[in-house]
Amino acid sequence: MLLVRILILLVLLVIFVQDIKSRSVYWIVFPLLIVLFIISDLIKQKATGDLWLSVLLNLGFLVLQLLIITGWFSLKEKRWLNISANRLGWGDILFLVSISFYLSFVNFLFFHIVSLFAALTGWLIWQFFTNKKSKHVPLAGMQALAFGIFLSGDWWLLHFDMTNDTWLIQLLIK
Repeated sequence: MLLVRILILLVLLVIFVQDIKSRSVYWIVFPLLIVLFIISDLIKQKATGDLWLSVLLNLGFLVLQLLIITGWFSLKEKRWLNISANRLGWGDILFLVSISFYLSFVNFLFFHIVSLFAALTGWLIWQFFTNKKSKHVPLAGMQALAFGIFLSGDWWLLHFDMTNDTWLIQLLIK
């Protein structure tokens, strides 16, 4: 299990470095990340029915969100827009698809919201202090960094289990 965890963190680091340096990520890292997440679930002996239910819910939410964003920008521009052409990169989308194979539904929503806020805030702060201005946010890279931090906390520090919604629901109830 330790080897799989280290490999997952290395892949997340690759995503971060590639996206920061070139604003693009090799597509092959995303299927690799999905395979590592599935192996991790199988090692933990998580029921495959639970895994696929979470995956379907996460992907359903992601598709709904992308449809709403596409509709919003299309209405705003008064023409049909492909948001992956110039607004949201394929790496950003594929990263979210990848983590759908690890996180439970509520954890997916929580991570998605928190990481978007953190990535955009971090990027704005970076843009304020740097001379290299860019309108393109390395979202997949920033989210990969945040996910690596969350996973490390889950695995080695806090043990809150991001594959199970119980800890987060209990935190929200309190």
